Amino acid sequence: MDTLALTLSAVCVALLFAIPLGVWAGLSDRVNRIVTPFLDFMQTMPTFVYLAPLTLFFLIGPASATIATTIYAAPPAIRITAHAIRSVPQTTVEAADSMGATRRQALLKVLLPMSKRTVVMGINQTIMAALAMVTIAALINAPGLGATVIQALQSLSVGTAFNAGLAIVVLAIVLDRVTTAASGRAEAARRSGSPLLKWRRHLLAAGGVVALVLVYLSHTYVWAAEFPGEGRVGNAIARTAADVTSWAQDNLSGLTNAFRDALTNGLLNPFQTLLTDSPWWLVGAALVAVGTVLGGWRAGATTVVCVGLLVGTGLWSDAMTTLASTAVATVLVMLLGVVAGVWMGRSALVDRLVRPTLDAAQVMPPFVYLVPFLALFGATRFTAIVAAVVYAVPVATKIIADGVRAVPATTVEAATSTGCNTWQIITKVQLPMSRGALTLATNQGLIYVLSMVVVGGLVGAGALGYDVVAGFSQGQLYGKGLAAGLAIVLLGVMFDRITQAAARRAGT
Repeated sequence: MDTLALTLSAVCVALLFAIPLGVWAGLSDRVNRIVTPFLDFMQTMPTFVYLAPLTLFFLIGPASATIATTIYAAPPAIRITAHAIRSVPQTTVEAADSMGATRRQALLKVLLPMSKRTVVMGINQTIMAALAMVTIAALINAPGLGATVIQALQSLSVGTAFNAGLAIVVLAIVLDRVTTAASGRAEAARRSGSPLLKWRRHLLAAGGVVALVLVYLSHTYVWAAEFPGEGRVGNAIARTAADVTSWAQDNLSGLTNAFRDALTNGLLNPFQTLLTDSPWWLVGAALVAVGTVLGGWRAGATTVVCVGLLVGTGLWSDAMTTLASTAVATVLVMLLGVVAGVWMGRSALVDRLVRPTLDAAQVMPPFVYLVPFLALFGATRFTAIVAAVVYAVPVATKIIADGVRAVPATTVEAATSTGCNTWQIITKVQLPMSRGALTLATNQGLIYVLSMVVVGGLVGAGALGYDVVAGFSQGQLYGKGLAAGLAIVLLGVMFDRITQAAARRAGT
């Protein structure tokens, strides 16, 4: 309940400004260009970096934890809301204008209703991001399940940590289902024609009265406030998780080590060597050229600024090492996200079956599944990449699934009637018409991977993540940690501009 209170408080504060700002950014290209760098900063700046200033101003405790969670959780709602507004067909908006609708009427009667499903997905992602911050917020004395996870892992009790992480996952699934169902409740109720519909308000009022009576009883009588169980199921789950972890360590390490070595030696090491051993000016020029070719002169100019600032931080080699790991992780995220997203977008049954797993992967504290990953892969960069992929795949998959699902059914039927098979419909119709969702998924996948850089620094990834952790844990290195956090932000901004500009050029 402490975790739920912290999460809902942070989400409510975040949505108060995230939804209006997202709508504004969706309506105005200028506002979108102004807001995007701040969103990149909020999402990619490692939380370890701004936790210290927050505790300086607001002291250690729930207030600082709520503010940190709000900062991290707001950007997905802003980005996805702006994407939803921009995805409304222009012909629909023009039709409303031709009928004499004002801008306010067009917004309230056309744009928001037609983008409601995607906006709700943004709210869901804000909730998921807030729950994902629970464990890190526990480092500054936030109450709730995060404190249990941290204490359990300090004593190497993987089972206890997994049990607490599972409770976070259950909260995430409940909140996700409630918000998703609420978005379509009115329409579903109208279609059902249930006779209880006209009694809905009376039933809600009666339920509210019963809830108030129960609250009064729980604050007045001991028997109404006692917790009814001793957590026997939780103890069984903790023992099972510990046993499974031990079995995996004993029986799967050979297979996982072979897979790790193949990917590391075949892809990661050559790419990292190319970036770190080449002259900095040559790599910088190549990045600028890629940005200019893919995104145009504006993206190229942004890349020039970011490369110059990266050189100025004095952390060029660490930045290139992080860039190599981030690029490999993002490619894996998009490969998995496209496959799973198309599958979910084409099948409502698959969506219902797969979504709980995505919710679990997104909100399960990384510190929980890092322990078995460390046992299977060791303290290496590959462990950090696996953790980043597990964390970033869900958001990319959900966005792609929403984009595929938004393709008009009439368009798919027309392609089917012309003799297109399933593969042709996916590659020639649904994915091309979901280009905006694919771009947003790439951006969010990349940013979520970058947000895991610090966690990677804790498990042997080194580079910028380690610099941030060292700066957070050692006061004399805080300046270097801040510079490393800035370098992570610069990488995020640079690639966000390139991908956004490339998508706009492809669309025109």
